[in-house]
Amino acid sequence: MTAVLALTLAACGSNSSTSTKSAVASMKSSTTNNKKAIKGGTLSVAEVSSSPIAGIFAPELSDNASDAQFMQFATESLFGVGKDYKYTDKGAATLKLDRKAKTATIKVKKNVTWSDGKPVVAKDVEYAYEIIANKNSKSSRYTDSLQNIKGMEEYHSGSANNISGITEPDGDNGKTVVLHFKQMKPGMKQSGNGYIWESAEPYHYLKDVAFSDLAKSDKVRKDPVTFGPFKFSKVVSGQSVEFTRNKYYYKGTPKLKAVNVEVLAPAKAVTAIKSKKYDIVLDTPASQYKNYKNAKGYQMVGQQALQYSYIGFNLGKYDTKTSTNVMNKNAKMNNRSLRQAMMYALNLDEVAKKFYPGVRTRATTLIPPAFSSYHLDSKGYALNLKKAKNLLDKAGYKKGKDGYRTDLRERN
Repeated sequence: MTAVLALTLAACGSNSSTSTKSAVASMKSSTTNNKKAIKGGTLSVAEVSSSPIAGIFAPELSDNASDAQFMQFATESLFGVGKDYKYTDKGAATLKLDRKAKTATIKVKKNVTWSDGKPVVAKDVEYAYEIIANKNSKSSRYTDSLQNIKGMEEYHSGSANNISGITEPDGDNGKTVVLHFKQMKPGMKQSGNGYIWESAEPYHYLKDVAFSDLAKSDKVRKDPVTFGPFKFSKVVSGQSVEFTRNKYYYKGTPKLKAVNVEVLAPAKAVTAIKSKKYDIVLDTPASQYKNYKNAKGYQMVGQQALQYSYIGFNLGKYDTKTSTNVMNKNAKMNNRSLRQAMMYALNLDEVAKKFYPGVRTRATTLIPPAFSSYHLDSKGYALNLKKAKNLLDKAGYKKGKDGYRTDLRERN
């Protein structure tokens, strides 16, 4: 890390992001200070949040975005990530996919060490999956995607004592883990795919804590053991964390002496930025962007969202017994022209401009532009009232004397 003044925009938490006119679209995703690095300095960081953080410092058990912002200084992903979020070999472990064998081989690098001096081993990687899949941990991270690993469902149900699809060729204390899948998926090459968990947990440190007690354990909330550049030094529940150097960090001891992170109320964010109270401000309120975008002494840093929100139409129901969608051919919205007309009648660009000026835009395709190699430029459904009216005509909705459009066929 470099001791720089930077302001991080919460673009990754926004719901849509496509237009090149967006401030985030042209914003740098990182900043560099070419001056000599400060040795022994303390970085002051604010996490903007309207409520205290949950303080569950284990990715397998936490579902709080603010917790993740705190953890990032100590809890590192196993894998490096490059363009289009594809895995690289620059992280703590490497990943090799074998399409024919339906496997993913994870190899932890030799010098990767926990902050207590113990090496990161194969069992630590497997243990993270066990935490997620064990029904007693009540982890929200357990998904259908992870059930693609053989034996995951059996372990979750309690009918098996281990996950048969996770093997360790060199034993628990080795460095290699092999995941055996039911099916291989194209997205497995990229971070966040849901099929490959990207964290590890110190089995030697947590093994004596029952799965049902992990989320409330001091070993998770107050004294976590991690393998990132910093380690947890002092935790004030719900409010702040002091991080100090992890002398065992596999990429070398950090130059900074410490990092202090604390919760900052959204109402105080702009004032704090203008007074330069913090070196870095995370998750700054998008709705207040215009009030701090030109703050002196800070470098604005942001990225386009990896997600989007969408408008859905009710065309039927989901049958829980058969796990299938049952379409209703008589549903009012089961008319493509009507659906398209409604979309062209919405001024979503103006909504984004009014409520989130510069930081949110109208989504146009299923793949966000952050995945530049796969994103196709499309106009999407921009406001076009003429086209909307023509589509309504096509859909059979005629305009009456009262000014409203009605499907006369329904009356007949």
